[in-house]
Amino acid sequence: MYISKSDFLLYLQCPKHFWLWKKKREVIGEIELSDFQKQIIEQGNEVEGWARKLYRGGVLVESKGIHAVADTQKFLEEGKKQIFQATFLVDGLYAMVDILEWNEENQYWIINEVKGSSSQQVKKEEHIEDATFQKVVLEKAGHTVGQVNLIELNKEFRKDGDIVPKLLLEKTDITEKVTELQPNIEIQIEDVKRFLAREEEPKVCECIYKSRNNHCPSFSYSHPEVPDYSVHDIVRIGNSLPRLREIIDNDWLRIEDIPLEYELSPTQTNHVHVTITENPIIEREKIHKELEKLEYPLYFLDYETFPKAVPVFDGCYPYQQVPFQYSLHILASPESELVHKEFLQTELENPMSILAHQLREDIGDTGSVIVWNKKFEGKCNEDLAETVSELVGFMHGINNRFFDLMEIFSKQLYVHKDFKGSASIKYVLPILAPGFSYKDLNIQDGGMALTRWKEMMFDEKTQEEKNEIAKNLLSYCELDTLAMVKILETLECL
Repeated sequence: MYISKSDFLLYLQCPKHFWLWKKKREVIGEIELSDFQKQIIEQGNEVEGWARKLYRGGVLVESKGIHAVADTQKFLEEGKKQIFQATFLVDGLYAMVDILEWNEENQYWIINEVKGSSSQQVKKEEHIEDATFQKVVLEKAGHTVGQVNLIELNKEFRKDGDIVPKLLLEKTDITEKVTELQPNIEIQIEDVKRFLAREEEPKVCECIYKSRNNHCPSFSYSHPEVPDYSVHDIVRIGNSLPRLREIIDNDWLRIEDIPLEYELSPTQTNHVHVTITENPIIEREKIHKELEKLEYPLYFLDYETFPKAVPVFDGCYPYQQVPFQYSLHILASPESELVHKEFLQTELENPMSILAHQLREDIGDTGSVIVWNKKFEGKCNEDLAETVSELVGFMHGINNRFFDLMEIFSKQLYVHKDFKGSASIKYVLPILAPGFSYKDLNIQDGGMALTRWKEMMFDEKTQEEKNEIAKNLLSYCELDTLAMVKILETLECL
């Protein structure tokens, strides 16, 4: 019943969930990872693999659990100076160090914590807590730790031929932050031990005061009284936690329980109002004023992209959203027949240039380009402009012609109870265009799309399997743009 660094982080997030995870795991059940979560884990492992290339003399502890502790000790006794997955168990605490490095000059160990994050991102508090826990464990085991580093991807890196690990990765000395935090972590570790020693199941799960995205995996077990769709789902309630606490303390668990006169932000008020009254908010005049900005021909555009921690294609940077597919519906005039164009990269080469040139053929120089979330599609176009320099004017021109259909809903010109506070096209489509849905598709979201494309391109698949994946990808992306067409048709008829 030792406490690992993962356990420790679980405790910091939700003590009761931590206790259940350690002592009553059967009530939590199987936690199924989404395609997106699996991708994060896979990419983190890949980054760690590249980080090991910085230490050519390193040895890997391949065993797990108590056997890894013994194998680490064996390497230490043999005088190994660089150990990957070095594992320690002391005083009921278990820690595995990504890369443990001996500094001969100063006669101390260096902890190198590898993360799949980017060096330009703000250092997450969790990263510092993670590394501090490891330092505490190593020192309890009698080892001197003089430095702690965070190894991350260098956001400025651009792939150009074979990858050089020291250019791909960036090392940050976080020793000062770890030293600052260590006294507090040591106190919390003792708290964790006492908490785990409790025989009775804890009664309180503080996640009741957090927004839905921050609930622990055992939330439904600890709070069976809370419905699946509750006040925790109120739009942006995570930015109003004192308000959420007051709502919970008033025992208002369903959105319908909240009095209409209760003070919320305007956006939240609208969400609550349409849920309680079941009367949608439709600002017809404002919607039509927005639609007057449209200029024919109309181009409904959607990309599917592949973000890779370590770039596969030359010219790309870490986690760049590389477009591998687009769907384009074209309406030349209000009376014209709808035309569909599409592109899907099926050969193992950088799709960006091929895609951009095909798009140049499919989109004319005038007319509105309708998207759902111009920030995302716009960044894709900026990257395409940088990669395909001869089309820089065209790609930037598309961005200047954007009409973001999502803004009708994110600005709350149209609010419906079944949107559930979201402006996602997956929620909007069934309401504005009944009969159209993603539920019957083999690929139902962007996470599944990038996973299937990766399988088609990089895994060993038969041609028949590849053809099936390609067909499913084309069907999914086509619905994304057809959905915008149908939603616009409904809005125009209001």
